[in-house]
Amino acid sequence: MSRYRAALAAAARGWPVVPLRPHGKVPALRGWADEATLDRDRIRHWWSRRAYNVGIACGPAGLLVVDLDVPHGREAFARRAWQHGAEDPRDTYTVATPSGGEHRYFRAPDVPLGNTVGRIAPHVDTRSVGGYVVAAGSLLGPHRYRVLRDVPVAPAPEWLVAVLTPPPREDLPIPSQRRPSPRRVDAYRAAAVDGEVERVREARPGGRAHTVFTAACRLGELVGAGWLDEATATALLLAAASTHNGTEGWTEREALHHIGNGIALGRRQPRVLR
Repeated sequence: MSRYRAALAAAARGWPVVPLRPHGKVPALRGWADEATLDRDRIRHWWSRRAYNVGIACGPAGLLVVDLDVPHGREAFARRAWQHGAEDPRDTYTVATPSGGEHRYFRAPDVPLGNTVGRIAPHVDTRSVGGYVVAAGSLLGPHRYRVLRDVPVAPAPEWLVAVLTPPPREDLPIPSQRRPSPRRVDAYRAAAVDGEVERVREARPGGRAHTVFTAACRLGELVGAGWLDEATATALLLAAASTHNGTEGWTEREALHHIGNGIALGRRQPRVLR
């Protein structure tokens, strides 16, 4: 599989991609998180210039990827699962790395998770929000990342999510039980919606994906608090994003993808007024 086809295959799964340096793991673009895309035209443009490797932006893709080094990573991960009374979670989409390790893909949980090194066990790392993973079809020297198990992506095991979930911050004040007045909520919602919609309209081409995603996260917090209907939030952001349709490969499909992921992430952390 060519790396161009590999990029298209990842995007077809709904996983935004970015170019990595040929035969390497480093992003070829500054601000890669803002550039990750599903758009076929942009992908064609990038990979027609050079034989880039393919990176998948895990957060927007809704993925939690476990990176198991060889040989100890797989054994350590399996032992950790057994310690929690579970089987080694092997039945999911898995990519073999050139070093002999594995990237196991899981659907990200409701709680947003970041990236870790050795938290689960030695030689076991994870990538999710704010991270990327080298996709199947990429080359490291003469060796290729290849699909080892081509099965559906499984949900992240509950024990794994529990291990990776950060403890609650003790320095945050306990929210008051008093509910904000409807008038205050209305004013706050109007200001927040207007501000995020305007940010999306004015987004610069190099950062549109990130702007749309973060705006959706912020309105998702209002959805989670019960102050804004999800369909309304989606419609408002999509209308604002549509002003960019057709410019540098931006499409409604890409906007919907980032809006959906952003709202889903934001609603897990409902906005609190104090």
